[in-house]
Amino acid sequence: MIDIRAAVRGDAALIQQMLVAMAHDLGQASDYRGSADAIMKYGFGDEPAFHVLLAFDGDTPLGMILFFYEFSTWRGRPGLYVQDIYVASTARGTGLGRKLIAAAVTEASKRGAVYLRLSVHADNEGGTGFYDQLGFRHAAHEKMMVLEGDAFEAMGDS
Repeated sequence: MIDIRAAVRGDAALIQQMLVAMAHDLGQASDYRGSADAIMKYGFGDEPAFHVLLAFDGDTPLGMILFFYEFSTWRGRPGLYVQDIYVASTARGTGLGRKLIAAAVTEASKRGAVYLRLSVHADNEGGTGFYDQLGFRHAAHEKMMVLEGDAFEAMGDS
C-alpha cells in the first residue's frame, strides 16, 4: 500500500538523501551541492520556495516529487514546474512515478493550475521515454536558459 503525503520539516534529511541518490543515479553526484539545511530553509520557511510530496510503503520511503508554482502569461493561468522526481530503484516500474505526478497535479489543481512543466536531463533516455508515455511533449518553442555563478552575481551588481 503506497501512501503519498506532503513533506514536513522533519523530512528535510530524507529529501536530501533522495536528491543525493538521484544525482548519483544520473552520474552527477559530484555536481550536487544541495544540503538538508538548504531544504529546511527554503522549503519549510515562511515563504516556501518549493513543495515536496513523499511516497512510502509503510515506513519505507520510496520516492518524492519536488515542485513549485509558476504562472504562464501565455496561458493566462497558473501551473507547476516539477524540479525533481525520484523513485527508489526498488520501486521503479511499479507506476510510482506516475502516482507522484498525479498527486502533484491534484494538489496544484486545487490552486487553479492547468499545466505542468519539467525538464529532463538530455541523456536520460529512460526518463524521456517515461514522460512520452504519460503524454508529455517536447516544447519545441522553448529552450532552457540558465544564468548562474559569476554571471548571476555580475547581473545583480549592474
